[in-house]
Amino acid sequence: MKFQFVKKCRRIYSLFKNKSSIVDGVTYYPDCNHKSRKQILKDQLFFIRKFGDYEPFYFTYGFDRSEMTRERMTSEYLIPYDSFQAKINYLNNHNPNFMYTSRVITADKFYFNVFLEKFGIPTPPVYCFIKDKKVLYVDAQFEIDTQQDAIQQLKQLFSRDMDAFCKPSSGQLGNGIFALKIQDSKVYVDGKPSSIDKLINVLLSANYLVQKRIYQHPKMNTLCDSTINSIRMQTVMTKDGEVVPFGAGLRMGRQGSSVDNWAKGGVFVGIDMEKGKLMETGFLKPQYGTSVKEHPDTRVVFKDFEIPYYKEAEKQAVELHKRLYRCHSIGWDIAITEEGPMFIEGNGLWEISLLQAVHGGLKKQIEKYFVS
Repeated sequence: MKFQFVKKCRRIYSLFKNKSSIVDGVTYYPDCNHKSRKQILKDQLFFIRKFGDYEPFYFTYGFDRSEMTRERMTSEYLIPYDSFQAKINYLNNHNPNFMYTSRVITADKFYFNVFLEKFGIPTPPVYCFIKDKKVLYVDAQFEIDTQQDAIQQLKQLFSRDMDAFCKPSSGQLGNGIFALKIQDSKVYVDGKPSSIDKLINVLLSANYLVQKRIYQHPKMNTLCDSTINSIRMQTVMTKDGEVVPFGAGLRMGRQGSSVDNWAKGGVFVGIDMEKGKLMETGFLKPQYGTSVKEHPDTRVVFKDFEIPYYKEAEKQAVELHKRLYRCHSIGWDIAITEEGPMFIEGNGLWEISLLQAVHGGLKKQIEKYFVS
């Protein structure tokens, strides 16, 4: 009890310290009637008393609208956010039917690539995998001679032309990812000149995966052509072993960026899963903006934008989850190419916040499928 009291006091202190963003934030619903700042403060204090923390997605969820009563907020929306993260983590790691889970396959991007290639599921080809300053995999073969100098191996690999993406094998939120292009012995990192020595130093600083660059469908390029605009789709396994799609949205990058992550300034738009089309409104992270009806750079309107091969992507996600039968839920990152869907990543610890922002409160669906 004392610990909970101290925790709540700290959150109240943090609430007032960060009042400009938590209470005085900018609305995502400018055309609606809004609560007073006093009422918003009372709501956040109510969340602290009831759940132990204020709601960081208060404005993203549109809780500042006059129509959002406390009863509606708590009955329709899953609050607090971190309690659901803990539940996902538990369900994906404590399956009573299995001693081990499949989450390690989704958590490690190299394992994920090997798994998908084994089943013939489209995924970006791997040039090399670097772990603990050793090249464990290069050019479609496993390196067993660990005495060979990693730097020499990499210099040999990067001596030829290459169009690739480099990313930490266990990274999240787009951290550490960069585009790599080598042409006529010239190295470009995120479009800027670099050198092979600098490149190798970065790759040896962490466990990195170097994958061949993929090219998305021309229609997806119209949204933003500097990033792969990927579908984020969640699937969940029921108690009966059936896999069902839980929610989906499209992540779009901004012109000049190399990643589509919301945390890096990207736009997230809900997908009408029945139609395979975008919904009307896109959401940005507060420091980058609020809500938009069209892409901020390309001005492509979101409403009813049809995603090529969407139903094929959904079907493949369900079938792939069945093969990862030890995972309760998975968040898939899926690119759309001219040939069809291509699976980039699977995430065993995915986020509910953006799904609730674009689809509305999902508490009832969560209570149906996410049962310990």
